[in-house]
Amino acid sequence: MKLVRVSNLLFTPLLLVCAYVVVGVGIDSWRHLHLVYASPETESAFLKSYNPEQVIDRFIENLPHSYAHDMSTGTGREFAPRQGGFQFYVVMRREEWIPLMDALKDDVQQRLTNSGAEVLSVSGDSGAGFHFDYKISKSVGSLTISPIVNTWPPVADRKFRLPEAMEDVTVKIQQTEKWFPNEAGEISAVRQVTRHLK
Repeated sequence: MKLVRVSNLLFTPLLLVCAYVVVGVGIDSWRHLHLVYASPETESAFLKSYNPEQVIDRFIENLPHSYAHDMSTGTGREFAPRQGGFQFYVVMRREEWIPLMDALKDDVQQRLTNSGAEVLSVSGDSGAGFHFDYKISKSVGSLTISPIVNTWPPVADRKFRLPEAMEDVTVKIQQTEKWFPNEAGEISAVRQVTRHLK
C-alpha cells in the first residue's frame, strides 16, 4: 500500500510537468503558425512608390544636401507592421517653407488617390504639419509630414557662410502601415484608427 502511495506521489508531479511542457509547446507552435510576416506582397502600392524627393527638389537651394530613408518591417499575430520614413537635410529660404508643406500635402493626396487608397482623415496645417490616415486593400496606414525646422548644427560641412536669407532645415516624413491577412482584421483596424481620430 505504501508503495502505491509513493509511486502516486512521484507520478502525479511528473505527469503535471509533462502536461505543462506539452501545452506550452502546443501554444508556442500555434502562435508561430499564426504569425503574419512582412513581405513584398504585404507592402501597399503607395508605400512602395512614395518618395517626396522630386517635390522637395523644387523648393531647395542648389547647394549640397542629403537625405535618409529607412523602413523597418516586423512580424505580428494579427498584422504585418512596417514603419519608417524620410529625413531631408537641405538649404531653403524661409519664404519657401509654407509652399513646400502645401506641395508635400498635395503630393501625398494625389499619390494616395492614384494608389486606390481611401483617405480616412487628413489633419493639420502648413505651419504645424499634416497627418494622413488611409486604407488601401488589406493595409491601414498613416503618414505624417512634420513641420520644417532649422537644423543646428548644419549637417553639411561647408567652407562658406550661407547668405542671410538661406537656412539649413530638416524636412521629416514618417510612415506606418499594417497589412492584415483577412477582411475581419482589416475592418477592426479601420475601426480602431477611426476611434483614435475622434
